[in-house]
Amino acid sequence: MKNKVVTAAVAAVMCAGIFFSACENAGRSILLGEPAAPAEFSYEESRDEGFESLNKSAQKFAAEFAAAACNLDAYGKNFAVSPVSMYSALALAAECSSGDTRTEILSAMNTDYAALSENYSDIYRSLFEESDTALSSVGNSVWIDSSITADNDCINTLAEKYGCYSYSADFASDNGNANLAVKHFIKQQTRGLIDENLQLGKDTLFTLINTFYLKDTWNMFGEQLDMTKDEYKFTEYDGGTKNTKLMQGNYAGIKVFDGGNFTSCYAQTNMGYTLTFILPDDGVSLDKVFTAENISAAMSADYDGTDHENKIHYHTRCLFPAFSASYNGDVKDILRGMGINSLFEAYACDLSSLMPDFSGAYCPEVKHITKLKVDRRGIEGAAITAIPTAGSPGPDGYENVYLDFVADRAFGFIISDKYSTPLFAGAVASI
Repeated sequence: MKNKVVTAAVAAVMCAGIFFSACENAGRSILLGEPAAPAEFSYEESRDEGFESLNKSAQKFAAEFAAAACNLDAYGKNFAVSPVSMYSALALAAECSSGDTRTEILSAMNTDYAALSENYSDIYRSLFEESDTALSSVGNSVWIDSSITADNDCINTLAEKYGCYSYSADFASDNGNANLAVKHFIKQQTRGLIDENLQLGKDTLFTLINTFYLKDTWNMFGEQLDMTKDEYKFTEYDGGTKNTKLMQGNYAGIKVFDGGNFTSCYAQTNMGYTLTFILPDDGVSLDKVFTAENISAAMSADYDGTDHENKIHYHTRCLFPAFSASYNGDVKDILRGMGINSLFEAYACDLSSLMPDFSGAYCPEVKHITKLKVDRRGIEGAAITAIPTAGSPGPDGYENVYLDFVADRAFGFIISDKYSTPLFAGAVASI
C-alpha cells in the first residue's frame, strides 16, 4: 500500500467580529464525536496538585518552544507563537500515538501520560472565559479520512479528556470539499481571523487541529489607554530609531524585575490577562536575552511592590508601543530540536492508538499560525488567560513611590492567564 501521511496543523488566532454567510460553502464532513460543554473551572481546582504540576510543565514547554522559535535575523520582523496551542495539539498527538512516538512527545511536553490524561481537561477548561469585556475559547479537533477506521475508544477519550471534536472527511476522493470543511471549522472557531485553506493532500490520513481565541480590553468600559504627551525614541532590532508616543498602562502595586541583562514588568487587561515584557538592557541585543531561561525567569519573577523593610509601596506602570505580531510556518524542525523525531518518520511513527490497523503513517509537517494585535483598546489574539495583580493600600507610615517601566527598544513578551498558563510569546523587532 502506498504510504500515506498524517498532517498536524495548529492554529492560534486573534479575535475579530465576523458574520458567516448562510450560503458559504462549508464543504463536506461527518461528525463522529463531540465533547460535552466544558464545565466552569473554579479557583479551588486551580490549587489542585495535578493541575499545578501539568501547568508547570506547560510553562517550561512554552519557554523552550518560544526561545527555539525566535530567529529575529531570519524573520526581520515581529513574531509571536502560541505555546498553549502547540501544547494542546501535542496533547492530542500523544493520545493518538503509542510507543517511542508517544514517549518523545511527552518528553518534549515535560510530562508523562498519566499526568496528561488525568489533568489536561483542567487546563482545557481553564482557558474558557466570557465576561462583559473578555472572550476566550479553545477548540480541539481531529479530521479523519473516510477510508480509515479509527479506534472508537480513542475517539471517545479524545472527546471526554481533551474536549476534542472528531470528523470524517474524504480527503482522497473529494479533497476540495474536505479542505473546505476544515477551513470553515477553523474560520468559525477563530471568529473569522484565520480564513485559510490548509490544502491538506489527498494522502492525508488524519489532521489534528487546535484553535485558540482571545479578546479583552484594558479597562472595564473599553476606554483607550492614554498616550504619553512626549515622544520617545524607540530603538528597533536593526539599530534604527523611530520617534513615537507610547501607551500609558495603568499603575499597579508592582516593581520591576531585574534579570541581570534585562528587566521585565507587566501590564494587565481588565480580566487579568498579563502582558509581560522582556526588555534588554541598553547595548544588549534582544536575541541574547530572549532565551528559555530568561522567559522562565520573567514568568516566575516576584513583582510584589511592597518593601516592608524600607516601608515603601512601589506603583509601576508600563509605557509601551502598540504592536502586532504573527507566525505562519512549519515548526517541525523546532519540535525535532525538542526531541520529537519518530512522529515525522514513516514506519518509525506509531499512531496505533487511533489507527490500530494501519502502519506507515507519519507527520510531514506541523503548521503553526498565530496573529496578535496589541493597541490602545486592548489585546486581540491567541493567548492564555492571566491573573490581575492589583496593589492595595498599605499600613500607615509607608511611602508610595510611582515609577514608569519604559519599553523604548526592541523587546520580548509573554501573554499569560490568571493561572500563569503561557499562551503567547514573541518579540517586537520594530513598530
